[in-house]
Amino acid sequence: MRVMSRRLDWSHSLFYLTLLLWTRRMNGLADFSHYLSRIITIHSAHACDGQPLRLHCPRHSTISIQSAFYGSSDARLCRADPPLGAYNHSCSAFTALQKLLSECQSHRDCQLPVNHLLFGKDPCPGTTKYLHVDYKCKPTEHKRHVACEGETMSLRCKPPRVLNIYAAVYGRGLGQTDTCPSHLTRPPPFECLNHEAVHSVSKACYSKQKCAVAVNNQTFRDPCFPGTRKYLSVVYSCVPQTLLREADPSIFSSTSSPTVDTEKDLEEPFPKGSRRPDNSGAVMSNSLLTYAYIKEHPEMAALLFTSSVCVGLLLTLLAVSVRVTCRRHRHRDQRLTPGFRSETLTCQEDEDDEEENDDDDDDDVEGTESALISATERKAIYGWEEMTYVSEAAERAERIERREMIIQEIWMNSYLNGSSC
Repeated sequence: MRVMSRRLDWSHSLFYLTLLLWTRRMNGLADFSHYLSRIITIHSAHACDGQPLRLHCPRHSTISIQSAFYGSSDARLCRADPPLGAYNHSCSAFTALQKLLSECQSHRDCQLPVNHLLFGKDPCPGTTKYLHVDYKCKPTEHKRHVACEGETMSLRCKPPRVLNIYAAVYGRGLGQTDTCPSHLTRPPPFECLNHEAVHSVSKACYSKQKCAVAVNNQTFRDPCFPGTRKYLSVVYSCVPQTLLREADPSIFSSTSSPTVDTEKDLEEPFPKGSRRPDNSGAVMSNSLLTYAYIKEHPEMAALLFTSSVCVGLLLTLLAVSVRVTCRRHRHRDQRLTPGFRSETLTCQEDEDDEEENDDDDDDDVEGTESALISATERKAIYGWEEMTYVSEAAERAERIERREMIIQEIWMNSYLNGSSC
């Protein structure tokens, strides 16, 4: 009963441990899927005058501002807006994007009080205004490519991954003399950057495997003085196409031609007749998911690994213990039946030996011991006992003969002495 209760306790504890690990793993996978959706898709946030605006990104990612608008428009986003038809006036602050870039760019968390004083002069006094921001969560591990003015920037990802644009700046930064240097003119003593270039680059490269963008003033608005040599800096990453399709299905459903091009590009690296698995993209995306999850949650991954090892050891010990107990019971059952037979045989031999001779107790002990050993050893022991018994009988007969001869000599001597008298 104790053994059964221990086994039940072990099974219950093992079941509870497995259930706990499974629930934690499911929670970890849910957190990871939420993390992927956060770093792939674009996010929006808005707040009215007098309210705080908060931008937030998960761990190992930072805020990348895409666009910002502060002012008033036809969209009624605030409760204090007047009814439609009262006036038709829209206004905006041109410093909204620059203010958001200086306050929230490359930060993980950012909170701003929405007020016209934050953006300088009130664009439309007496009107309820709001702040609307579009941003992305840029992962810490990303790619950066720079192309000088007059060149063509080419971005490419290996299949089945596609491009995801996080930031693009056209112009020239302060102090970056080594990037696209110009020997004719000196760089300006201030920054002249066009952060709206991200829209043009995203329109040309987002969700594609490769793209080419001409770096010139015709493609992007010139933010610098004439004669300044500019460059285009793009921050991007290559994400699995399946993940991007799940996060933003409207991209692949709205544009059908890029999808056909990407399928052709997918088939280019593999010649005809090659045995390429159909689910290679799924395997690659799963491996990337696993690697990103381990890198994002190292403590959870280590806990899952050690827990799986412990569960495997417990299962192995349980199987070994069950096997050992079963083997013991089997050997015990096999030994019980010949044991009873040997005991009955030894009892009969003891009774016969007690009737014949009391001195054969040692032989009975040897008989009981011989019942426990093998048949060949029994034959050897019995042959040795017979030899010793024969030798003892011969010695005993020889002694009796010597005794009779001595007695005869004594009788002969006494007879001779008597006849002489």
